[in-house]
Amino acid sequence: MSSEDPLASAAEGVTKGFLGWTEEKIKGLVRRFQDRDIAFVQNPETINLLKEQRNTSEWNLFREYVDDHDLHILFMLGLTLRKLEDQQDQLKSLRDKIVNKYDAKGLHIAQFIQDGLFGKFLGNALGRTSTPQKLKFEIKNLFDNIEQTVVFVKETDDVDKKTEEVVAKLRANSPNTFIICSSGYAKKKCEQIKEKAMRKISGYVAERSETQFKQIYFLNKSE
Repeated sequence: MSSEDPLASAAEGVTKGFLGWTEEKIKGLVRRFQDRDIAFVQNPETINLLKEQRNTSEWNLFREYVDDHDLHILFMLGLTLRKLEDQQDQLKSLRDKIVNKYDAKGLHIAQFIQDGLFGKFLGNALGRTSTPQKLKFEIKNLFDNIEQTVVFVKETDDVDKKTEEVVAKLRANSPNTFIICSSGYAKKKCEQIKEKAMRKISGYVAERSETQFKQIYFLNKSE
């Protein structure tokens, strides 16, 4: 019987195999694994659009701060939703596929990215965190608890009911940052909800970020 360790021998064989690979071959293997993760999208045009998001500066910035693989996919999906906003059929199809794959929480994360809120959140968090580690924690905490820390205001929402939702989540979870966001005709309601919520809670300071179409309020814990 040979005294050679079969596990060590197998490991050595695998190592030698990889040493013979070119850098391009290894990159090709990585791309195949990545492509397998997005195969559920099915539509070839949408898949190609999804792959293009890997070359964006927004994606590269996100990747610096987030290690979670599923969040990487959801981030790219969110960027893709943004690209499809003028193509309602494909937009709805991709949203449905995200829900089927990642449930409602996954869709909320993708929508957060679609609405351009990550950059806004990052700018807000940079002013409150003193180290890269704390910043990474803030980002991870945001996505882990997005359904408790982010509220999207729609034009059809009842202001009083939405205010109570915000206040209940703030009191139950006491997050470092709570986000209230809206777009289009819902911006006025978003402002009203923020004002009413701030009168019902203490220990938070509101910071507004606004563009032509979107309005975001960051309710940050005061020092």
